[in-house]
Amino acid sequence: MQLYLVDAQFPNIENQIAAYKQFIKVWENGEMAKQDKFDGFEMLFRVHAPAEGRVVLLCKANSDKELFAHFAPWRAQFGIDMEMTPVISCQNVVDYHKDLFSKMGEL
Repeated sequence: MQLYLVDAQFPNIENQIAAYKQFIKVWENGEMAKQDKFDGFEMLFRVHAPAEGRVVLLCKANSDKELFAHFAPWRAQFGIDMEMTPVISCQNVVDYHKDLFSKMGEL
């Protein structure tokens, strides 16, 4: 699965409040745990910066289909702007650069 860094920004305070009311419900009733891990998708962490109207997440997904399944309902209901960036792990950085440097004759 591919790692993705997701930077989510609420468009305004009204949408942020509405989204957090929904988040409280799904967090406390256990639904968020189900939404955070399903076949082809896993949420690794989610951190909140409520004063900035921002949430930053790291997840793994097989494809854009799983990303859509998880994030589209929040976007549709609350207008959250989301930037999704494919990222790699530290071990990937090491492995990929060792290969690159080897091919360049620098390792």
